[in-house]
Amino acid sequence: DKQRNNTILKVEFHSQFGQSYSDECSEYSFQFDGQECSQPAPIVTSIYKYTNTGYWVVAPPGEVGGFCNATSRGPLQSEPLSISVHIRNTCPGGSAHTGKGNGWNGKVTSYILVEEYCS
Repeated sequence: DKQRNNTILKVEFHSQFGQSYSDECSEYSFQFDGQECSQPAPIVTSIYKYTNTGYWVVAPPGEVGGFCNATSRGPLQSEPLSISVHIRNTCPGGSAHTGKGNGWNGKVTSYILVEEYCS
């Protein structure tokens, strides 16, 4: 939960990102109560994988993160707040497969880190 209304949240998603098919793009984005951050900007990253084998390729560990103090609905309030990471296919003309993943066979811990800062 956010403790005060006059603070900004720093969020990070740590994992090992993977794609399971050739020519595939994924976008990982944070959402707050179902809305992307609008201030200072959306928190998003894209991953593209190309291989001619078509088999799962393990990507190295990585993170996506940033700061957020408001969505299109307004400032983030000090109340219970749902924070999630959404993964979607963003490859125009590329693979429509949904073989995106994070972690690796249960051997990599994925987590969301949330810190609250005075703004």
